[in-house]
Amino acid sequence: MKKLLLLILIITTNLFSYTVGVITHYSTETYQILLDASNLLNNYKDYKVLFLDNYASADYFVNLYLTYDATNDIYIATYEDGNYKISSRFSFKGYKSYNTFLKEIIYYPLEKISFHKLRTREFNNYLHLTFHPGVDEYGDFKDGKFLFITDRLGGNRNIAYIDILNEQMNILPIWGSSEYYPKFSNDLKQIIFQGSLHGNWNIYIMPFSSNYSKKIKKISSGKLSSYTPVWYGNDKIIYIQDLEKGNLMMIYDLKKAKYKELKTYGDMVFTPFASGTEIYYTSLNGANFGIYKYVNGKNEKVEDTFYNEHDPVIYKEKLIFTSNRDGTYRIWMKDLKTSSITCLTKDINYDVFYPTVADGLLFFSVYKDNEEPDIFVKKLDF
Repeated sequence: MKKLLLLILIITTNLFSYTVGVITHYSTETYQILLDASNLLNNYKDYKVLFLDNYASADYFVNLYLTYDATNDIYIATYEDGNYKISSRFSFKGYKSYNTFLKEIIYYPLEKISFHKLRTREFNNYLHLTFHPGVDEYGDFKDGKFLFITDRLGGNRNIAYIDILNEQMNILPIWGSSEYYPKFSNDLKQIIFQGSLHGNWNIYIMPFSSNYSKKIKKISSGKLSSYTPVWYGNDKIIYIQDLEKGNLMMIYDLKKAKYKELKTYGDMVFTPFASGTEIYYTSLNGANFGIYKYVNGKNEKVEDTFYNEHDPVIYKEKLIFTSNRDGTYRIWMKDLKTSSITCLTKDINYDVFYPTVADGLLFFSVYKDNEEPDIFVKKLDF
């Protein structure tokens, strides 16, 4: 016979006073899982966990239900946060590791605190923004909303966004498809992305609205795969189109429905970024990656060394990019006026990629050994 107990899990940071109360419902069959999950939280040094047997003061509460399906021998963890509900399942006979299931239990309250810290900017050095054991990467940030890719719904990569003002995450699934590289339009009304809805990778556009799934439009026209779209102004899209040999950079005019090839430098090109009328991109020439820009039909070298440069972003006359010039891929910044170069993630000893910058915040993906990537944030002081 199952017995329902009620405890409240309070998670608070050591640096700041914001607390999230996890009202936890569990049975005798799931009690050990709760204990193991709480022990796992001890690995997060900036957080403190307290178990209480009655309601306590907290800034925010969520409900966690830990249940056991004896018929199918499945353990289920379900979070309820207002109208939002998300579940994960585990069986000792299944493919998922027990440690992964424990991480699926603890990630939600950790992220609630991170969202609050991001809104208030009450964090030092780096903010670990996402904690789900699955994939979180490929960000874009605009007007208080952080757009990225996650597979936390069950395997396929989906577009998701964090509404920072409301401290809420929302997922925009496109069933039967995986998505990569989402980007907001300047007016925040549309999203472009790389998706697999029609088999090969293609470029799509959809409204940033509740009925998004009914108005998805394919943009790319090539028979082979297309990648990494970015906005060029308000009504043009730049993306990379595969060829039988190599690839090329395309620009598509949404109003005129016309395509144009851009003549770039190198054997292959990747990850374009538009800054005004200038188009920055990663160029592969031989075995070396470097960053170039396309301006008025001409290509100019911006940063191309022996150490490989990727993922260009321009912010306040600074080039922000990834490079492995010390043996680990880190995020670097080049002052385009003085040519001085500074490492922005020198104390993160894992590969980091895919920077995006706006409003004094640098978002990037961290790839720890034997783990899926998480999103981190760094405040910039320039």
